[in-house]
Amino acid sequence: MLRHGVKLYAEIFGNAQGECQYSSFESGEIDLFASYFNDTGYNSFFFSSYPIEDITQIKQFGYFYDTPSSYSIEVNGGRETDKSRELIQMRMIAKNPDKQIQSFYRTLQRNLKKISGLQKHTQKNYFHLPTDKIIIPANPHSQNTRDHWEDFYLSKLESAEKL
Repeated sequence: MLRHGVKLYAEIFGNAQGECQYSSFESGEIDLFASYFNDTGYNSFFFSSYPIEDITQIKQFGYFYDTPSSYSIEVNGGRETDKSRELIQMRMIAKNPDKQIQSFYRTLQRNLKKISGLQKHTQKNYFHLPTDKIIIPANPHSQNTRDHWEDFYLSKLESAEKL
């Protein structure tokens, strides 16, 4: 991140009206960043090389719209409970991204492949780390619900296994 001039931001829903809060992270704050995956207000995170001087500027330009999208990588997933961990999906937002963020994305992809234990899916072009948690696929209807949806889904799995 430092070499490419890229910063990491997390998007958190701050209240019932859906007002978003954004937090910026430095490379040494990985434990703080990881704690957001357990927060029920967590929505997503993103990498950006856009020169944001103040975190409140993100609200001004509307997250990824217009110019900042060319400088950003959106990352969805990662929510975690004691029962499940959501898969993480990254995507370049702009069709013609800035060279700086594009270089960071390629470097990140190469570095991900070096992680010990990382496995490639046999038919699809994505990687995963094995986990003993039950992985619930990303579902847009479940983004703002946590345990109730998971309890319902897991109980359906358990009853289907008994048949």
